[in-house]
Amino acid sequence: MDSKRRSKQLITMKNIASGFLILTVFFSSCYYDNAEDLYPSNNCDTTNVTYAKVIQPIIQTNCVKSGCHLGVTPSGYDFSTYAALATVANNGKLVIAIEHTGNIPMPRNAAKLDNCTISKIKSWVANGALNN
Repeated sequence: MDSKRRSKQLITMKNIASGFLILTVFFSSCYYDNAEDLYPSNNCDTTNVTYAKVIQPIIQTNCVKSGCHLGVTPSGYDFSTYAALATVANNGKLVIAIEHTGNIPMPRNAAKLDNCTISKIKSWVANGALNN
């Protein structure tokens, strides 16, 4: 009888272990992701990107309001006006900085801009960085 009892205990323990393993795998496979990361939107319109309607608000939000590129700054770039931004755009430094491919990634001490925003800035630069 001891061997039958022991056999039943082993079978029960194996069933419990198997059940636990199945539940662990099942629940560990459930996690939450950002829908934008899982299903990126292709609604990034880079046509008709203008300084006044598209670029200036991006720069204001990410560069000027932080105080980094407003007035006299250590960087020497005041992006509160079109002229300074156009200079950096036309010499290629703006795209290098926002793509994080240069020595000083921008925005500094902040997350990289999203791909759509970068695409809009690159489109504006590629079309001559006009003050439109």
